[in-house]
Amino acid sequence: MPESVSSSILDCSAVMLRMFLGRTANLPQISDPDLELEILSAPEFVTVGETIEFRITAYGFKQRATHEYVTVDDLQIIENQIDGPLRAWKHSQQIEIVAAAQCRLTDRIEFQPPGGMLGYLLTEAKVLDSIQDGMQIRYDALNEIIRSGTLA
Repeated sequence: MPESVSSSILDCSAVMLRMFLGRTANLPQISDPDLELEILSAPEFVTVGETIEFRITAYGFKQRATHEYVTVDDLQIIENQIDGPLRAWKHSQQIEIVAAAQCRLTDRIEFQPPGGMLGYLLTEAKVLDSIQDGMQIRYDALNEIIRSGTLA
C-alpha cells in the first residue's frame, strides 16, 4: 500500500498539541483551504470507536467520507476510512516529546487510490503530491496557531 510520512517539530508541549488534535472542531483550521473541509458529523473529542463524517472538494469534485478512530491515546490518534472515495485510507498521528515545550508530530498516511474513472484522475502520484502539500499546510498552520498563542 502506498505511504506518505511527514513530520515537524513544534514549539509546544505534547499535551497541548494532543488536546488540540483531539478536538474535531479544530481540523478545518489545519487543513488545506482548497479542500474546503466541511465536518458533517463528529464527536466533540476523538474517541476510539467514534466516527467523523466530512466532505471535501478535490479536483473539482465534492467527496464525502467517513473515518473511524481506531486508536486514541495520550500521544497517538489513528483513523481508518470506512467509507469514501479511496479504496483505503489510514492516518496515524504520532506525537513525540522532544523537550518540555517542544514535540514532534509525525503523520503517516497509507492509502489505496480509487478504482474506476476516479482512479484515472486520482493516481497514486497525485494523491501522494496532495498529501505532501496538505501536510506542509498543516504544519505551517499549526506553527502559526502556536505562535499566536491560540493552541487550545
